[in-house]
Amino acid sequence: MTRSSLNSPSTSTNRVPAGRTGAHARSIDLLLLEELHAQLPVGLLVNDADTLEILHASPPLPGFADHDLHLPTDELAALVAEVAASGSPHHIPEFRHDSPGQEPNWWSATMRRIDTESWGQVVVTLAVDTTNQVRARHLLEERERWYMALRQQIAAVPGKNLVTSLQQVADALVPALQADVAAIRLLGADAKLHLVAASGLRPSEIRRLALDPITIRRLETMSQSAPPTAFGSLGLHWVEVRWLEAGGERVGILTIGSRSKRRPPEDDLTLLNAASVQLGDALENIVRSPQFLRSRSLEVARVSTDGGEPAQPPSADLRPRELAILRLYDEGLRTDQIAELLVLSPHTVRTHIRNVRRRLGVSSRAEALDLLKAAEADPSV
Repeated sequence: MTRSSLNSPSTSTNRVPAGRTGAHARSIDLLLLEELHAQLPVGLLVNDADTLEILHASPPLPGFADHDLHLPTDELAALVAEVAASGSPHHIPEFRHDSPGQEPNWWSATMRRIDTESWGQVVVTLAVDTTNQVRARHLLEERERWYMALRQQIAAVPGKNLVTSLQQVADALVPALQADVAAIRLLGADAKLHLVAASGLRPSEIRRLALDPITIRRLETMSQSAPPTAFGSLGLHWVEVRWLEAGGERVGILTIGSRSKRRPPEDDLTLLNAASVQLGDALENIVRSPQFLRSRSLEVARVSTDGGEPAQPPSADLRPRELAILRLYDEGLRTDQIAELLVLSPHTVRTHIRNVRRRLGVSSRAEALDLLKAAEADPSV
């Protein structure tokens, strides 16, 4: 039998082929099939076992839309023909059907040849739309891959470079926990928490956080307020903070947050707790002197500066270093912070700003900042 005969509908989808019994017997068979269909969330397809002509179709069925009756794949058509010829039932656990301009759907189908009073031998196909289940499974598989990647990144800490290894952990946390932001701070002997990794933040935000270590008291104040202070300035609706502990001692914090109001499910919080324990153990033997942690924070800040946002200079005569310093002032950094970040003396930073004022023909740093903002808003300025 050709596929064209398999896909060709009868004049009526409930037509009784010539030579079969009367309408009464036919209606009994159809009522039985319809009753089965009504009780189960399945599609029902009946093909004549001799001609493979479609005798009856009740959606949902793959490829049956707007009375365009055709089987979606050569594989499915061949299996209907095989069941019709052999009489052996067949089950397809999963197959994909693509419709133009739509997302693919997934189905499961069972085919069986049976004898009926009205139609004689027919092939009955029961099809179930499994799209939601398949997509959910694919999502779970993807999440499991992210979980595995996170565990592997934590296991690699501290690696050859502490900042690099912790940055990879922060980058893995965001997709694994469906968060927008992840940050890691380490607790130094100065009782301050120093930023050593961050993901999902703008470069200017990373610089600000890296140059501003926080005390435990300030962390508690930030976390207890509603909404959490400081975090709100980052556009976060919620945050989750976990202490990192090694050998019974606090060594840092792990923070995740989101810009949406959707709270993390319990499974994600359980994973966050497990990741915090694993990461704390990995950090047990690292140096946590204030000088070492400050140098790591500066490393993070400098990386963000190297990849900072482009800006339209307010004057073609303005040099790159002068523009960089002006932009850092615009972010709210102090002279001493800029000097430390760029490895300059405060005097050199101020000299660059004097040169900026002279080149732009303004009398103050504030006027120079106004010109910078105007140039960023309108490059023609």
